[in-house]
Amino acid sequence: MKQSRSISLLKSVISTAVGFSLSLLLQWLILPVLIGAPVPLHANLAFAAIMTAVSIARGYVLERCFEAMGWRQRKLSPFMQAVIAERFRQIDQEGWSLDHDDKHDRGELGLAGATYLIHAGTESRTVPSLWPWDGSWWKPQGRRRDLVRAGALLVAEGERFDRARNRGRGR
Repeated sequence: MKQSRSISLLKSVISTAVGFSLSLLLQWLILPVLIGAPVPLHANLAFAAIMTAVSIARGYVLERCFEAMGWRQRKLSPFMQAVIAERFRQIDQEGWSLDHDDKHDRGELGLAGATYLIHAGTESRTVPSLWPWDGSWWKPQGRRRDLVRAGALLVAEGERFDRARNRGRGR
């Protein structure tokens, strides 16, 4: 999912502040030992500020170089972002925790996803025969929304499988 500009800015400011503080602390501790004399606070502050500016410039220049060389992260399509957001919504808002998912039989979450996929955009409220759960849980909501839910349920099934496999029960 895409990170908001304000969160990107906040993370950058925190990272820069931590870097500046760490630089200042290390200079205060190490420089007197290296040069054999105490370094005044104003000199430590000035040097930490210079090194912070150099670090920011270095990061920017390297990012631009990486971009020019084609070293960029592949962006998620809006649909993939929607599937991930739906999966998180299922966990965070619906309360379908990982423990809850692990209690489902092998393939059950995948079958629910496949059913939404097959019937995406259906106008009928008739519960499909493939639907693995009680009919009250069948809630088609339009083609794209059904496709997104199908993808999120398939992700849940894959995550459930990975957890079972890691526990030695790849059921």
